[in-house]
Amino acid sequence: MTQLINNMETLQNCPVCGNESFHPCISLSDYFLTREDFKIVECDKCSFRFTNPRPFSSELGKYYESKEYISHSNTRKGLFSILYQNVRKYTIRSKFRIISGLTNGNSLLDIGCATGELLHYFQKKGWDVTGIEPNDNARKFAHEEYDLRVEDEDYLKKINTASIDVITMWHVLEHVSDLNGRLGEINRILNEDGILIIAVPNSGSPDAEYYGKFWAGYDVPRHLYHFTKPTMHDLLQKHGFSCIKEFPMKFDAFYVSLLSEKYFCGKTRWIAAFFSGLRSNLKARRENNYSSMIFVAKKSKI
Repeated sequence: MTQLINNMETLQNCPVCGNESFHPCISLSDYFLTREDFKIVECDKCSFRFTNPRPFSSELGKYYESKEYISHSNTRKGLFSILYQNVRKYTIRSKFRIISGLTNGNSLLDIGCATGELLHYFQKKGWDVTGIEPNDNARKFAHEEYDLRVEDEDYLKKINTASIDVITMWHVLEHVSDLNGRLGEINRILNEDGILIIAVPNSGSPDAEYYGKFWAGYDVPRHLYHFTKPTMHDLLQKHGFSCIKEFPMKFDAFYVSLLSEKYFCGKTRWIAAFFSGLRSNLKARRENNYSSMIFVAKKSKI
């Protein structure tokens, strides 16, 4: 249930457990773009955190309208963008090794595929690939640059039941307005032995604790939900999945720290960000609790 206030929607129930009781957790701003103020609340029952109130889903698009939103623009201008592109090449190879080691299937659906670099890599390796991407410009780039099949989000409803071997969402689930509807649709189209891979920022990580409201992983209001390892497990279980493996995304601590330093002090501080990311990764080793985490899940067997 939602309540509409001041052109925002206010959730009346926790998206994970349905509880109606939650408390304000963090007051912060959209440091990336608009400087508007937002609040993150925490469920009193399951501790899930979410942005509340939040913009209508029809209004969220304007919060992505920036040339600095690299995943949509694929720009190679500037040192930061060049580093991002090179790290992405490395992580794509790592993602391929992880996925190919978990399944014998060869059909991949990447939801939120942006400009399609990961899909292109898998396609060159002989996989049958499809992408979902709501951004028109990113979708057009994937079509024209890589000749990929990339559809808008409505296409999900047209996919046959139990027809996909691997479904991936790399830093996507935190953006999806209808969290439960999306996971229900994924359960429908994933085959019985299929693999679901979800990567999200981890608001329980050392760097989240260090930067507080300036932690770039919150990224309100583009990020509607703020996961921890326990709440991700709860959400997967709710939708008939069991988490079978977890992997760290160690580069994210450096990327997030770089942005967080800028949000905190108003300028890019490369050295401070490097040591902050390093410190976060070292602390995270004890409990495998990194800045961003990859969760691998399969359908629960009844």
